[in-house]
Amino acid sequence: MGEFSGRRTGESVESRLARLEDVEAIKNLKARYASYCDHGYDADGMASLFVEDSLWTSNSFGTYQGRAAIHAFQSKISSEILWALHFMICPVVNVSDDGQTASGSWYLIELATMTRPTGGDVNDAVVMSAIYNDTFVRENGEWRFKTVSVEFHQVSDLDKGWVLQKFRGQG
Repeated sequence: MGEFSGRRTGESVESRLARLEDVEAIKNLKARYASYCDHGYDADGMASLFVEDSLWTSNSFGTYQGRAAIHAFQSKISSEILWALHFMICPVVNVSDDGQTASGSWYLIELATMTRPTGGDVNDAVVMSAIYNDTFVRENGEWRFKTVSVEFHQVSDLDKGWVLQKFRGQG
């Protein structure tokens, strides 16, 4: 699990504090990511969290290479996901020894209102679960996403659940 297990490593207090500040900054970056999703998929805000040559990928919503492609994806997803509430839980963040790169993972539980895959005027209550595995780089003194990888376990209509319908549109 994380590189810090509660034991003192012989590092200076300043080094340990810097690592903790980096971990908290990365957790706050992920919280801003969730907030941009939950406030209408703010494409400008979301794109600002990524470095230029970043990658966003998932097994349910596709792959987007570069900040411009991520912006375009965020701009259109709000027509499919009309409302969302992202619960990003159980963070594990590891900062490199040089403090310039990091990795992190989160569990996602998401409640959403989504358009029906078959179209029409009726929307569906949806529940999703996933694991995020992200990488980060420090750019101009600020942490940014380098990669976001989302492995969805299920994207299910609430009235059917993941037992009857693991992924919407597949049964």
